Amino acid sequence: MKRALIVGLGFIATNLAKHLVNRGLEVHVTYRSVHGSKALMAKDLLEIGVKMHRLDPGDYNSVVNTISTVKPSYVFNTVGLLSGSWNELWHAHVEIPRNIARAILSVNKSMRLIHISASAAVGKIGNVISEEPEHCSYAYVNPRSDYERSKCDGERTIKELGKEGLDYVIVRPTFVYGYYNDHNEFLSLYRVVRRGLIPLLRGHVNAIYVGYLVQLLEKVAVSEDFRDKFLYATECIMYNLGDIPLLMANYLGISGIKLPIPTGLAGLFLPSGARSLLKYINTQYDCSNTQRILGNMEPALDRGVKEIVDWIRRVYG
Repeated sequence: MKRALIVGLGFIATNLAKHLVNRGLEVHVTYRSVHGSKALMAKDLLEIGVKMHRLDPGDYNSVVNTISTVKPSYVFNTVGLLSGSWNELWHAHVEIPRNIARAILSVNKSMRLIHISASAAVGKIGNVISEEPEHCSYAYVNPRSDYERSKCDGERTIKELGKEGLDYVIVRPTFVYGYYNDHNEFLSLYRVVRRGLIPLLRGHVNAIYVGYLVQLLEKVAVSEDFRDKFLYATECIMYNLGDIPLLMANYLGISGIKLPIPTGLAGLFLPSGARSLLKYINTQYDCSNTQRILGNMEPALDRGVKEIVDWIRRVYG
């Protein structure tokens, strides 16, 4: 039985672990601490036989020891922050991926690293964005915020270690939605809707249902077609932002007051960390690689928002 090691316990990691177990892999997940909603995630994973390991991925020697113990075929890095100081973002997006990659090179180069980055890594470089001809080259990308620059620098770090024999794939998801997601942007919106206010945000976004994303992550892990490659992960359809609170209200049984919100005021309904991503409204990402891997994807926003509501209700009541 092949083994997978998922670094970081969270929304994507929990969905990925459950998917890989269903696919017959022995799955190991690391965590730094378990509290709040993560305690329920850990409970769900333990119930299906996932093995949990306490790990500070910022400690290189600890990463080496964990990888040496687990002996995985695939290592998935899901660690990431949406906001924080430059030092915090650099640590999460550059130092931790470097530790994981160097540990793989030290233990066994045949392991594949699947590094989960973000579509924002290249910055806002147009209204239609596809994979750049030269990875994270400043001739093609324009990361400006600390979040964007740290994401791109983390990808560059992985690519540089590829020259030393690292087997890697870099995946850049767009906006990810689905069960186990109680990130602040969804939790804040949920609480506003619960009060009877339905903010109809204007604009469209590319997104990917977490069920599609974990299928893609598994497929790029096992395929030689994507070795040392980077790609966007997104559905082809662009979703109307206003549909998300409407769907939440529908599942909560709330009629509420519908408030049309201009894009410029959308930040009033979002946590501070998510406001920097507003500039990506109406930005479209090339879905061709995702479609090549998964085939045609049915729109899943209805299902995904219902799952978010179900999860937030389970955690917060």
